[in-house]
Amino acid sequence: MATIAKERKLKAADQIETTATVAEAVPFETAIVLRPLTMDVGKITTNAEQVLAAVKAKAAAYGDLSKYDGDDRQAKADRALLRKQLDAMKTADASLMEAWNAPLSAYRDFVTRIKSAMNGAINAIDGFVKEGQEREKEAKGKTIQAHFDGLGFDLVPLERLFDDRWLNKTYDIRDVRKEIGEKISEIHSNLKVIEGIAEHGTVAKALYLDTLDMGAALRQVETLKANAQRAERERAERAEREARETVEANRKAEEIEARAVAVEAKAGSLADDALGVAAEPARTAMREITFRIRVTDEQGRKLRRFMTENGIAYEKLNEREVQ
Repeated sequence: MATIAKERKLKAADQIETTATVAEAVPFETAIVLRPLTMDVGKITTNAEQVLAAVKAKAAAYGDLSKYDGDDRQAKADRALLRKQLDAMKTADASLMEAWNAPLSAYRDFVTRIKSAMNGAINAIDGFVKEGQEREKEAKGKTIQAHFDGLGFDLVPLERLFDDRWLNKTYDIRDVRKEIGEKISEIHSNLKVIEGIAEHGTVAKALYLDTLDMGAALRQVETLKANAQRAERERAERAEREARETVEANRKAEEIEARAVAVEAKAGSLADDALGVAAEPARTAMREITFRIRVTDEQGRKLRRFMTENGIAYEKLNEREVQ
């Protein structure tokens, strides 16, 4: 048990021209308890009662105004004297209070110094305790890291799994190892689920390993699926729109070509009539035309059937699926 030295004066028989003291060991918890050793309740003896009586008597003497005879010299002198003594009494009272409180002030000063010393001791001890706790936590953290490193698990670092409560002195290291194993098992299980997703599993896996949030990873998969569906709808709508525009452009080109042929044929007929020349039979010229078309499977079958039925020879050069 901690002890502190307590001074006590030597007995008169032991004192030989000295005021030396000896140390007496007392328990620390007893030594720091503030308690009175001696206390004499003071008493001030003054003539305050006589002063009060004299002042009251003087006031009573001037209380009956019917006795006023026109000579107020004595009254003025009495008033001046009372005012002077009133001021003097304030000074005397302040001095008396200061003298009375002097012992208490000394005691209060000691109490202030004791409080300061206690707070200093508390802070020093607190720093000592905290330093020890930090060293214990650091040593426990190294033990946990060594255990984790020995597991050969490198998908995520330990700090991603770390629980600050593990460093508490009351947290058993066996429980820490168990929880690490459970967290690793959960990661493997979640990765297996994500890898079973047919589409976007790779992106979801990367997100999960970055956040360890299974819900966020699955929501990302749904978002990617929805985006892919929107992109596919846009592609199909764009292809259909471009096909319609191409058909319309072709139709206009065919109309222009037909009008040009008709104009040319009419011009030739008028020239023959003017010259009196019999029109020669129109020659059928064979042309080889290369088209590039975009059709659905059904449209392609209809087109091939149309060309065959109308005696149009065709040769399929290439065919591929377009997006």
